[in-house]
Amino acid sequence: MTPRRSIQKYKLTLFDKYGPDAGNILQAFSHGLLAFGLSIPLFMVAAYKLVDDKVLKAGWWPVLWVVACTLASGCLATLAGLVSSGFAGAAWKHLMVSGASTPYVPQFSMQDAMVKQGRIDEALASFEAIILERPEEIDPRVKAGELYVRQGNHQRALELFRYVQGMPSIDVGNDISVSYKLIDLYDGPLADRGRAIVELRRLIDRHPDSGAAAHAREALATLKQEHIKLD
Repeated sequence: MTPRRSIQKYKLTLFDKYGPDAGNILQAFSHGLLAFGLSIPLFMVAAYKLVDDKVLKAGWWPVLWVVACTLASGCLATLAGLVSSGFAGAAWKHLMVSGASTPYVPQFSMQDAMVKQGRIDEALASFEAIILERPEEIDPRVKAGELYVRQGNHQRALELFRYVQGMPSIDVGNDISVSYKLIDLYDGPLADRGRAIVELRRLIDRHPDSGAAAHAREALATLKQEHIKLD
């Protein structure tokens, strides 16, 4: 077995923490900056008018008031952008998850790009950081497990897949998918056909009427015969 590699500490980015919602957050802040920028000329005109009318004899408080209003307009624009983008994002996710359309699946485009560039260690470090930050999520563990298989770190992949298998939030699709990944590990690089047989039986017991169970029964019969021959 390949020993587990130590993963360097990875600092979560905005896109790691919020996924596609990070774009909405950045857009909201850009709206706030835009409002602040547009307010600056108004501030300059108002300040000039105050000086021209010699209102400053009463003190600097009118100018400070204009500055405060300028800052407040920028903050309010940012807040409005965050609220509107939050409602839009929540509504979109609800629509995706409700079954009215394709189910919502978290995207890991940044990590996928790292893998395509050959930066697999960085992608793994990113996934490990997400796992620590959001331990209740299934997808980062599955994606990381798949990468560990590619890296030859089968023990860490096994840990991740088995953890996912025991998570209360796991759905049928993920349960079947992770079961097949475990079977491939046991029957392949880990060379433990006894455990592969156990996983096949578990898959059949948990989802007896599924198409996966039918394939699992065929694979189970084949593995049993090969296992007997080896014994």
